Amino acid sequence: MTMVRGVRIVASPCCGAQYALPNYMSMNFSAFAFWTDGWRDGSPMPNDEGLRRCQCGQYVLLKNLVKVTTADESTLPYPGHVSAEELPECIASAASEEVELAARLEYWYHLNHSYRERYRQHRSAEEATTKAKWLAAHPDNRSWWDKLLKRKPPSYIRPADSPFTYPPFDPTPEQQLNMERLSTILASCDGESLRWHAIPLAELYREQGRFEEAQRALDSAEKREDDVTVRLISRLIKERDAAPMRYRM
Repeated sequence: MTMVRGVRIVASPCCGAQYALPNYMSMNFSAFAFWTDGWRDGSPMPNDEGLRRCQCGQYVLLKNLVKVTTADESTLPYPGHVSAEELPECIASAASEEVELAARLEYWYHLNHSYRERYRQHRSAEEATTKAKWLAAHPDNRSWWDKLLKRKPPSYIRPADSPFTYPPFDPTPEQQLNMERLSTILASCDGESLRWHAIPLAELYREQGRFEEAQRALDSAEKREDDVTVRLISRLIKERDAAPMRYRM
């Protein structure tokens, strides 16, 4: 559950402008579905890297805003979100590699959205066909007495051998360039930062078809035996599959 108690008053490190932010007591990162690149469908928390635009025009990160105080409420504005259309400008003018990293990660998610839509449409169509075939093979043969008593007809159960296919993933030159630069930035990290970014780095390599590098990055990650994301990415690497994949936790 996401719980908020009042606001945090923060100051921008670039010009000192003050803003109000929700004062989170807890955060809920659940979602209807997850994607291997880190995107979450229907999550109550924002799908971003904390990138914001200050009123002075500089791009800043939420984690770098300076805490001033807390309050029950405030008339101060929230720092402005950076739109997808602004991301190329942010990348080109980034004052630090840290800001560039956040902008390129958000651009990665954004550029994968068109594939996500094709994936959803493909999966919905295939599932509709599978269900129609199942219903045709399991007609409603209830007697009039069963219907009078409102006994339910057979419930649809997706057959274990049903097809599971999805569209091919063909990154555009723009996607490819962004993923290559992102990979370079993440691979240059060291220590705790590298371990933290090892899973997205493995996914970036995988989406570029660089499967050996993807496996090495995944091997360096701090992972748990029950980590659904790691298991899925590992399987896709072994299958030499580059497509972003939707899944549930």
